[in-house]
Amino acid sequence: MLNVSSERMINRLSQLINEIQQASGLDYHDRLREFKQFCDSTPLLATIIIQLPEVAYDFSVEWRDVPDMWPGGNESYGMRWNAIVQMVEGGSGKVDEAWVQLGSGKDERISLQIVTDMIVVPMYNFFIDQIQLSSAIMYALLRYKRLSEWFEADYLRDIYNAEERGGENALDENLRQFLFESGIDYPFSQPASPRGRVDIVAGLETNDPLVLEIKVWDSAKEYRENRVRDGLRQAMDYATKYGKDIGYIVIFNLDQESLSFSNHKTSSEWPPKIEHGGRTYYFIDVHIAEKTKPISQQEKGKPVKVYNIDLNKLLED
Repeated sequence: MLNVSSERMINRLSQLINEIQQASGLDYHDRLREFKQFCDSTPLLATIIIQLPEVAYDFSVEWRDVPDMWPGGNESYGMRWNAIVQMVEGGSGKVDEAWVQLGSGKDERISLQIVTDMIVVPMYNFFIDQIQLSSAIMYALLRYKRLSEWFEADYLRDIYNAEERGGENALDENLRQFLFESGIDYPFSQPASPRGRVDIVAGLETNDPLVLEIKVWDSAKEYRENRVRDGLRQAMDYATKYGKDIGYIVIFNLDQESLSFSNHKTSSEWPPKIEHGGRTYYFIDVHIAEKTKPISQQEKGKPVKVYNIDLNKLLED
């Protein structure tokens, strides 16, 4: 399941790649420039690009040797992106170099299609894979939120209040297990930092770690904005450390009042998020407070109490 922003991103990328595939002559350079501008101006894609290795593409390599010059892995995407940058910044003359190099005597339109298939389409597929990965994680977290609130709230409160191995760590372990069973692998060892530790860092042995912080909102223990702020700070630290473009903060709410999050830039989207330093941080609340009355017995027309968290102010603090 894709969230709204991911779906829009994929739709726009698909539109741009279709326009490149149909372009020829000077129009090809214009369409390629639009593709690059969109990627550079979209925070998620821009951060993915920044993380790519810097590998220069050589337009002077003999066409017979081109298949052997790709380094493999993320370096091959770094080289392809460099080729796109050179073609956009070098103008139509650089595009001509590309199709002459790869076309091997074929006419311009066929040669441009080869350029597209060898350089641009793999970058498009790479971006789509990265977007869908982030959406898969979000879907797992949404399922966990629903499962917890609808069926597991009493159990989660019990393990949180347990005398032994209770508290925030117990909720942390519960979410760990759920994510593992959902197919998200991660090591059980947790790196430490001067400001605390990350609660889940997935795939540290790879180039794609998941950074997620777990915090509790419990007014009885004076766990409120201070804990959410700590979670955001820790997620920002680890997102920066591991070069990740996305961080997640999951808040277990044990108060009767529901939590809401305000951010004037993305007020209509779920989950609420803020963007800072080219990275995006999502906030997922899991409301597990004890229900005093069944929904059918609650007073009709009585306003529901909600505690609002201003994400912009949270970031300023």
